[in-house]
Order: sequence, then structure tokens, then C-alpha cells
Amino acid sequence: MTAPFFSVISPVYNRAGPLRRALQSVLAQTCQDFEIVVIDDGSRDDPRAVAESFADPRIRFFRQENAGGGAA
Repeated sequence: MTAPFFSVISPVYNRAGPLRRALQSVLAQTCQDFEIVVIDDGSRDDPRAVAESFADPRIRFFRQENAGGGAA
């Protein structure tokens, strides 16, 4: 597997709804040589389910305890 041309980093905290729209937007782009890294900063909603619902191997999901946007 070769490294993607670019990465889209999306830190989220209690924003599972908007995450769906953000992922759809990235996936709809013309250039498809990317990865999307979603970092859940201790959300109480379920952004993992949103990310996994796309079943796209370019979407990588990580969860950490809440530490703020800069840490995510």
C-alpha cells in the first residue's frame, strides 16, 4: 500500500451529525488519493458509528479522552 497524496484530519467532539456531512464532502472530491483521519476527543455521541458506516478503508478512526481541540 502506498502512502496517500494527502491527509484530511478531522478532530470531533460531540459532532457526529456534522461529521457525516464532512466525510461525504471529502469523499465526493475529484482527487481520490487521500486518507481521512477522524480523532474523537472524548465525545458523548457516537462519531465512530458515523465513520464506520461509510465502510471506506481510507477513513481511519482514533479515540482519546477529552483533551481539547489542539490535542486532538
